[in-house]
Amino acid sequence: MRPNPVLLTVALTAALQAQSPFQPATPPPSPVPVLASYPDTPAGKLLREIKEHSGVVARVEYLADMIGPRLTGSEPLRRAQAWAMAEAKALGAVNVHEEAYDFGLAWTRGTDSARLLTQNGLRFRVDQLAWSPATKGPVQGELLLVDARNLEELQAFKGRLKGRILLRSNPDDKRPPLGRRGGGDMAAFQAEQTAMTQFLIDEGALATLSMSGRKNGLSFTTAGPGRDPKKPALPAAYVPQEPYRMLLRQVARQEPVRLELSLGGAFSAKPVQAHNVVAEIKGTDKANEVVIVGGHLDSWDLGTGATDNATGSAVCLEVLRALQATGLQPRRTLRIILWSGEEQGLLGSRAYVEAHKAELDAIQAVLVHDMGTGMVKGFELQGRENCRGLMAQAIAPLNDLGVRELPLRTMNGTDHAAYDRAGVPAFAAIQESVDYFEGTHHSQMDFPDHVRPDQLIQGAQAMAVTAWELLNMEGRLPHGIVARTPAPPAPAAAKP
Repeated sequence: MRPNPVLLTVALTAALQAQSPFQPATPPPSPVPVLASYPDTPAGKLLREIKEHSGVVARVEYLADMIGPRLTGSEPLRRAQAWAMAEAKALGAVNVHEEAYDFGLAWTRGTDSARLLTQNGLRFRVDQLAWSPATKGPVQGELLLVDARNLEELQAFKGRLKGRILLRSNPDDKRPPLGRRGGGDMAAFQAEQTAMTQFLIDEGALATLSMSGRKNGLSFTTAGPGRDPKKPALPAAYVPQEPYRMLLRQVARQEPVRLELSLGGAFSAKPVQAHNVVAEIKGTDKANEVVIVGGHLDSWDLGTGATDNATGSAVCLEVLRALQATGLQPRRTLRIILWSGEEQGLLGSRAYVEAHKAELDAIQAVLVHDMGTGMVKGFELQGRENCRGLMAQAIAPLNDLGVRELPLRTMNGTDHAAYDRAGVPAFAAIQESVDYFEGTHHSQMDFPDHVRPDQLIQGAQAMAVTAWELLNMEGRLPHGIVARTPAPPAPAAAKP
């Protein structure tokens, strides 16, 4: 019998597909509870509307895929802000506007590269620390591990740094940890960091390399001091863990290890302004009081900023959409704020608080969504025990959806903190981490592929219903600055 070519083709195709590395992975079971029905209440209407008609995932994909990474001060962020204002207006919001504040120098990533001139000659990934100076072309230098943690320890390297490229991370450090940085005094900590950088410059170091906190070849980025040209700064970059550990092993052999490094970032010619986007749904009998729902629209630039924080920005717009779609009219005014400059130190939210400090007493509460795609499980109370009762009332319609947690924990890593420090009840959503802290956060992995639609939709439901309850309850959340003792070291899952 002669072989049938059609059958052979089918068999070959099936065999190749069976061996393909691109087989669809089985998704993990969802932690989101399934509601059998929705009550005929405002909360129930919001839950149903968002579950059945949500646009939150589509908005994340548009922000990430069509606009992309959104560094504060950049043209893509300005496009994202224009898009967000257009979306808010289309959703029926009023008082849609931008508020500007002085930012400093803008920064644009260039081409970064590294190759060993000795040992195995490997080329490997490096990513310049944003707002650090460029190398002005390739520089060549011998590597040296300088794992000094403060200025005192750094003095031991005096006279040894000229013309060197420094490895500043030591993952195998066995020394007892130092006390809380600056003794809890951030100004003192920053002053010491500035002094350490000036020491490295005075000693003639060429650049510094640090190890990424992400595994499996992922890089990492954050910001240096360069928005202020008066502060001393060295070219600096992150290296994925695998090549960085290779460099450490090579240096440990006590043979010269020479590297060629090129970092190509560029600063704007002059300082720029940054902007926050604001939109509202006006209240009825308590319109002078406000509930703020917010997230930051800026992002880092190794990926497209999908989970940090297109997700939170899209959730805010979804809250607007759901209230308008259901026709619900809140007693207090709902204000959506999409901040910028969060990644450079909560700059947008701090600027907003400063500009509106005479109006802070009118804020009922601030709710922030900024931990990626994971479902919302509750809100950090920032030590505000006197808010627990009303916040428990606000999330009660969400208990069956998995929103139950109201710990007194303090978390200062996102924009609610600027309001909390000014005495306003302000709370960050507690979310399932999914792969945020081990993967997408500040890395080149931050794409919409890692969005979990069911969890993100649940997060939008949680933010909308909590906001609705706070907008309409009779009680006011107590204001006041909370006295806090220094917090213990943050767990590994906490946002830096």
